[in-house]
Amino acid sequence: MKRHLYTAVLLSLLVSCNNNSNTATDTKNNVTMLTPDKTESNKDHDAIEALATTLFVQTDNRNWEAVKNTMADSVYVDYTALGGDSGFKTPDEIVHGWQALLPGFERTVHQPHNFAIWVAGDRATATLDAIATHYLEVPEGDNFWTVFVGYDTEYIQENGVWKLARIDLSLYEQHGNTNLPMLAMQRVKNGQIPSLKGESSAREAVEKFFQALEARNLHAFLETLTEDIVQDMPFAPANFPKKLSGLDAMKKQYTGVMDYTQQYQREYFPTQDPHTVLVKFSGTITTSAGKPYNNFYIGIYTIDDSGQISHFVENFNPNILLNGWPGLQPENYSVHKAGAGTESGVTLNEVSFNSNGVTLKGHLFLPPGFRDTQKYPAAIVTGSWTSVKEQMPDEYASLLARDGFISLTFDFTGFGESEGQPRQVEDYNLKISDIKAAVDFLSGHKNVREEQLSGLGVCASSGYMAHATARDQRIRKLVLVAPWLHNPEIARNIYDFRPGGTEGLLKAAREAKEQYAETGEMPYVLAASELDPLSAMYVPENVFDYYLNPAKAAGALYDNRFAVSSWEPWLTFDAISSASQINQPVFIVHSESGAVPQGARDFYEKLKGEKDIVWLNEYNQQQLYFEKQAVNLAIDEVVAYLKGR
Repeated sequence: MKRHLYTAVLLSLLVSCNNNSNTATDTKNNVTMLTPDKTESNKDHDAIEALATTLFVQTDNRNWEAVKNTMADSVYVDYTALGGDSGFKTPDEIVHGWQALLPGFERTVHQPHNFAIWVAGDRATATLDAIATHYLEVPEGDNFWTVFVGYDTEYIQENGVWKLARIDLSLYEQHGNTNLPMLAMQRVKNGQIPSLKGESSAREAVEKFFQALEARNLHAFLETLTEDIVQDMPFAPANFPKKLSGLDAMKKQYTGVMDYTQQYQREYFPTQDPHTVLVKFSGTITTSAGKPYNNFYIGIYTIDDSGQISHFVENFNPNILLNGWPGLQPENYSVHKAGAGTESGVTLNEVSFNSNGVTLKGHLFLPPGFRDTQKYPAAIVTGSWTSVKEQMPDEYASLLARDGFISLTFDFTGFGESEGQPRQVEDYNLKISDIKAAVDFLSGHKNVREEQLSGLGVCASSGYMAHATARDQRIRKLVLVAPWLHNPEIARNIYDFRPGGTEGLLKAAREAKEQYAETGEMPYVLAASELDPLSAMYVPENVFDYYLNPAKAAGALYDNRFAVSSWEPWLTFDAISSASQINQPVFIVHSESGAVPQGARDFYEKLKGEKDIVWLNEYNQQQLYFEKQAVNLAIDEVVAYLKGR
């Protein structure tokens, strides 16, 4: 992505950091007691969403004291995805940077939505999407600059009150006049700060527009528009119009919309131009097929002298459109834009199967041109610790299916959509047993060629898949990608540097098991955090960005919590020892920049049978989870191996 000078200047103002600042680290192991359905933490979820919403609302209102009140004493801010700075700042420093830019616009309107919030004691993480429109009337070019972004945020609870402690922005798309930020900053320097208008004569016309939609009255809707009406939809995805020109085009597009029940919550933001008004709105819509379609918008409406709408720009979340609008679908079989494309001919079927009395939910990928009378090679694909099927498992499985394999992903017991209590327990005994249940399911499929059934483990599940292979000869080949392979000695060398060390984590695990046995309540810590040293994955500077970034794999499908009882099975697990018990062929794809490469080498040396290993050293661990080039290179090696090329 090209990084323009204006972006760097803008973001250096927004997030310029005092590199000598530090943040206090709370090392108390104070964890929330969550019931499995998380009802105990609903109030925390509501409070965190309200806090984040308040930050954006009060920023738009230029209520800077209220903005600062949402923040902890020190906040880590990272806008480097747009060329800006990163580091710890005080609320005063953050607001000072924002004040140098935002008041130079006539209006800023933020529309935060798609919150996914995970709470563990006095720590929490949340991801969200946001649309932000910045409006300034200029002689030439568009009067707006709009960005569609994702936020990865963390919170600390102080004296019972949640405070923002980290905010990290990812840019998805931007549209409009990219000169506006520089102009707005110059206006602030010159003292040209426009007041926020309170009323707009354009509001009445736009109200009629929304009322006609809610009444599903096409005639009344068209009467709110001029003959030469233009609707722009700059964030519209492929296969959906980005522009509608003229009344006939509007009639054609909206005739079907009138079959949908729809309600809109809306808020108006007048500009200096009485003919232009911004509207932040959200739609609660049910399509004619009975499917919900609830999107979030910022609209810019221009009214002519007759009181009709002559032009409007409608900014919305394109991912919600792809997942909810009739006839559209996501681009890829994964939570980010990689893996096999949905137009590749691959078919995804939702499946379920039993593991020790627990129902596991899975995805079965069928290859292009699938024939019900034919048998195919097959693979079970599992992912990193704490992961769900929609992350790297679907990534790799969909690509295997594209190359002719029936492939299965699933959520382990207590994870994702699968049953099982307590939730988020990383226990190798359970996970190895679940893989065996997956082998039962897939080997019994009438279209699976049993003599060509393979197991593919990514990261931590490589150890689980290796043990399952040693115990089950129905897995004919074992493939490990970016494998995390450790034994208790390696684990101790890694985790002795954590607060309390290995012994402290083992003690916490035993206490957690006792507590769950006595009360039915499991204590949790965050699975991944940039700030909390007690989280399961704590390394600052975006090392675990994959799990926290909504542009990658974070969001509602992933539960960013880790059951404290998991430390005992995790720290005592010996993945490497299984190598000497495996007689099936083994293929490994790894990187010296990946996780525990020495563990992979030790495992490889202990293998007695047919084996091969490929090192993709130009990529790190998480690039092999999601980065398109890295994943495609890895899967090409895997497919070539499995097909004997």
